[in-house]
Amino acid sequence: MIEKRSIETFLRVNGIPPTAKDEEIRSVLISARWNKNEVDTALLLLRENTKNQETHVDTLHKVFNSDNRLNSAEISALLGIDIQLSNEDVGDLEFKRKRLDHVHTVITIILAVMIAVGATTYLMHDAKVGYFSKQL
Repeated sequence: MIEKRSIETFLRVNGIPPTAKDEEIRSVLISARWNKNEVDTALLLLRENTKNQETHVDTLHKVFNSDNRLNSAEISALLGIDIQLSNEDVGDLEFKRKRLDHVHTVITIILAVMIAVGATTYLMHDAKVGYFSKQL
């Protein structure tokens, strides 16, 4: 986790004050081979003026850089509103979503088989082969 103190120290060592323009800070961090996400996080930390910097940056990483889900406290901290959602509710929603994914897969397979059988039957009828031949 990137800390505000370490970023400020790094900038001072490179001769740039932490209150410098974003473009200057960005150029120094990029020249030090920081990746884009780290540069954005550093700029966010430098410009942020809240008490819970660690939680805020961690939740931003969860939102933008991973598939991890947020708990209700993190959502409340990000949005500034109270969310009353238990982990069981979230688990039920994920179960329903996974079940719906399986239903969609089964429906897709059934439709594909029906289309294939229908197309084969039509082509056999058109070519007068198989069950549609007059030699029976």
